Amino acid sequence: MSINIEKAVSFIGLPCSDPSLDDFLQQSGQKRRLTTKDRPLATVGLDSESVQLQFTDSYEETRGAPRAPGFLFLEDVTVQNGKYEEDVGDFTGTLPYGLRLDMKEAEIIKALGQPDSQDEFLGAYFLNYDAVVPGIDIIFRLDLKTREITFIRFVAAEIQ
Repeated sequence: MSINIEKAVSFIGLPCSDPSLDDFLQQSGQKRRLTTKDRPLATVGLDSESVQLQFTDSYEETRGAPRAPGFLFLEDVTVQNGKYEEDVGDFTGTLPYGLRLDMKEAEIIKALGQPDSQDEFLGAYFLNYDAVVPGIDIIFRLDLKTREITFIRFVAAEIQ
């Protein structure tokens, strides 16, 4: 099922029980609702597992005050490139900011400008963009050889 990533990212900082987030998850094909039994960390896979939503109870400790009371707060939205990730289907949704999963490093920099940091780490190359929108960072993981996106993570900015 096609996922609107910009909409998914707009829920970062909300608890899993938030009605608008819950509706989004249900409309996106997630049938089972998260409960306290899923604590302290839960991942919801959507769109043939190409989209991963990470929920955590430790949001306030690492990211700051959540946007509403509750438990299991949405911390990040990751879009995976099925070409590079095992057991992941093709992403069929839409990405914001003119991004595509088949982009390479030069195209990303052309679209978003120079990253705030970049480095080789754990067998991949990372581009990090801070506060692309207020409170949201974007992390690109690139294949070392092709410099093509293997995943894009939209994550709540860490407390400084």
